[in-house]
Amino acid sequence: MKMNLSKEKNQNNPKITVGIPVFNGEKSIRRSLDSVLSQTFLDFELVISDNASTDSTSLICQEYKKNDKRIRYSRNEKNIGGIANFKLLLDESKTEYFVWLAADDYWDPTFLEKNLPILEKNLNIICSASQVKYFGNNMDYWKKRSVRGPFRIFRKIIKRFQNLQNYPTSGTFESKFRYYLKLRGHHHILFGMYRTEQLKKIFVTDISNFDLAIMLNALRFGDFYVIDDVLMHRYDGGISSQGFFAWKESQKLSFLKSLSLQRPFTKWCFRNFGYALCLKNLDLFIIWNLEPLFFLIVNIIRKMDND
Repeated sequence: MKMNLSKEKNQNNPKITVGIPVFNGEKSIRRSLDSVLSQTFLDFELVISDNASTDSTSLICQEYKKNDKRIRYSRNEKNIGGIANFKLLLDESKTEYFVWLAADDYWDPTFLEKNLPILEKNLNIICSASQVKYFGNNMDYWKKRSVRGPFRIFRKIIKRFQNLQNYPTSGTFESKFRYYLKLRGHHHILFGMYRTEQLKKIFVTDISNFDLAIMLNALRFGDFYVIDDVLMHRYDGGISSQGFFAWKESQKLSFLKSLSLQRPFTKWCFRNFGYALCLKNLDLFIIWNLEPLFFLIVNIIRKMDND
């Protein structure tokens, strides 16, 4: 019987690295690991970077490592920060393709199998992803609010700010640049599949909006492809979704710095993409810089509602 070599294990020289950055992920990481190990495409390595977790994450990962030789696990002696932990996984990857999976997200079994051929057959595609389905308590909050009064208004605005799908791109870089700035909140395509060497070139570490910065950098090299099936399941309940005040405390920022969060990203864009392009999109940058104030107002309304 002829074997399908594209799905066969190759432990010595795998095709794809799946990188999972994790900190205190004991409640969800088993589901994430199981979703990777259940993939129909087998030729991958799974690398876990534990960012000095203080819960049972290490024990869980060691347990999985013993049962599958494709898993590599390392633990940082101290917490190096989320962005640095993402970069650590990428820097150590030697495979042709790379994909991150958050420790509280999971995939359908065909995620790797369906995304890999897109990149192999289309050099103009820099990232292949799928449609996304979110889960978590935060998703249900606004659905439960009254359809009248201020809640109705905020529900509509939040739906605009938090459009939870991936979108493909095509056309000139200028048109793609504006398109992704306008879409906002579409950082989940960061968790699509990339060619490793290209991703290393576009990775950004020095700003808080590193995910959007990476996407804008990526669009210089090609387009995003989105499979029209839900293969990615993302948790909407992390610290970034718990409101302005919880996020401010987690980042140890002052109130004023939290309100001016988007200023460094704006400066970075002007410096890296040029004044001419950024001034053409000044309206979108203004909206970006007003975003923290908007979410502060939303957070206050939610606190009043809960009280």
